[in-house]
Amino acid sequence: MRSDDVDIEELRQNPQHIQGPPQLPPLYKGQKLKSGPYTITVTDEMVGQRERENLELYKAWVRDQRRRNMLPQEDADEYIGDFKEAAIRRSFVRKVFCLLTLQLTFTIAVISIFMFVDDAQKFMILHWYLWIVAMVCFIITYCAISCSVHARRTPPFNYICLILLTLAMSYLSAFVSVFYSIEVILIVMGMTAIVTFIIALVATFSKYLYFDIQTIMGGRRVELGPDEIIFATTQIYVDIILLYQYLLMFMGFFHET
Repeated sequence: MRSDDVDIEELRQNPQHIQGPPQLPPLYKGQKLKSGPYTITVTDEMVGQRERENLELYKAWVRDQRRRNMLPQEDADEYIGDFKEAAIRRSFVRKVFCLLTLQLTFTIAVISIFMFVDDAQKFMILHWYLWIVAMVCFIITYCAISCSVHARRTPPFNYICLILLTLAMSYLSAFVSVFYSIEVILIVMGMTAIVTFIIALVATFSKYLYFDIQTIMGGRRVELGPDEIIFATTQIYVDIILLYQYLLMFMGFFHET
């Protein structure tokens, strides 16, 4: 049974009086519509488009009612919306973590280059102001992905933003790392990997902990949609890199003392 069929059935069984979902006026084939000085005749394609628009409005309204506890739920931990289908969940998680793996691999490679290649270190020290450019690039791309649906869902703009953000974060991580010894870097990388694995594991099986990962994995009252692959990948990647930088500063402080 499709998710929208389940939504309709639940709505019919709901004894509460809930204000209906917002709907656009229906269209009929042959209907005449005024558009400025012109008269438009409604076609079958226009009727189908309007029906799809109203269906999307209805599904969004049902999801909102569920999150507000206004529609009954048999299980509070049940997946809702498009994530009810296991194939969609698996595809979403697979794409997110494939992109995340590529990002982290690239970041580690950039850090390694600036740690082990003397010329790269000298370049970074001589052109120290480039970290400001990287910071500005990160802020712009992160805000674009977080605030603009068009930027994070429309290719190739979403992948361009993701690539620029990864480049900026990788350079910033390398810029921070060159001031510490290789021993500290390796320890912190290991700690970051362990902490990330534990958080991901616990967040997958616990109730409403570790908001970012649970939101991305779905199955809670606040979750992303299957189209938010770039946003989900960005959130986890930024969290991991920030965790690495915080642990690096923490370990560097105690290593020096």
